[in-house]
Amino acid sequence: MAAIASASRADDGGISFGGSPHLLKGHASVAMKNEVVTLDIGKEKIKVDCRFLFHNSGPDCTVRVGFPDRGEGSMEPYQGEDVRPKGKDLKATFLSYDSWVDGKKVPTELVPTDDRTLFWHAKNVTFKANKDCAIRDVYTVPPGAQVTNENGMYQQTSYVLHTGASWHGPIGRAEVVVNFDPAVIGAPIKLKALSSLPVKKFYELKWSTLPAGTVIYDGPCPPKLEGNTIRFIATNLKPTEKDDVHLYYAYRQLKNMQ
Repeated sequence: MAAIASASRADDGGISFGGSPHLLKGHASVAMKNEVVTLDIGKEKIKVDCRFLFHNSGPDCTVRVGFPDRGEGSMEPYQGEDVRPKGKDLKATFLSYDSWVDGKKVPTELVPTDDRTLFWHAKNVTFKANKDCAIRDVYTVPPGAQVTNENGMYQQTSYVLHTGASWHGPIGRAEVVVNFDPAVIGAPIKLKALSSLPVKKFYELKWSTLPAGTVIYDGPCPPKLEGNTIRFIATNLKPTEKDDVHLYYAYRQLKNMQ
């Protein structure tokens, strides 16, 4: 994954992304039963709707839950600045973010970390004994972009699954659904696994040699393609960073871009 990291952190490109909620302070009896994440990818904005179902097999407990907000490359928050603002003036990378617990909208607090690329949207959640709890997080981000070494640019987005490993046991079922606006790709989607690329380093890839409509992917499993929708489904998953979803798409020659 080093190639991905170096590509997304280059100064001439950037990406912002979120992921599964992380247990900042918690209890070993709360498990994530189900996770359904839908990414709607448009030309100017990506909307991500995340729905999680948890179950507490132990006594009542209140835990601190953080939803990751990360920016790399040109999207790294406060890149190059010595001091970050505090309190209400603190901002991360999301264009918008909202959260609900059991259907009720709840306030969250933006919490910085020692890692300058990472922030948490944090909230306290009470899990009742032997009960389910539904959490929904919705955020929007601009598409990531990266300049290539052949005077072109591709777009990219990611969704982090590995932060969900902080809960008790494995994730029962995780589904990531990616809906592309047809205008973004401009051709029927052709999936290509990141692991199948004929280069050792991602930035060496010659995008101009790939068919129109190519979407390069990496994730917890090979996805299914239905029209303009890509679907990853994994069960009994204790995710690590290698399970995170990464998508690279919409290559354009810079001289043809408006």
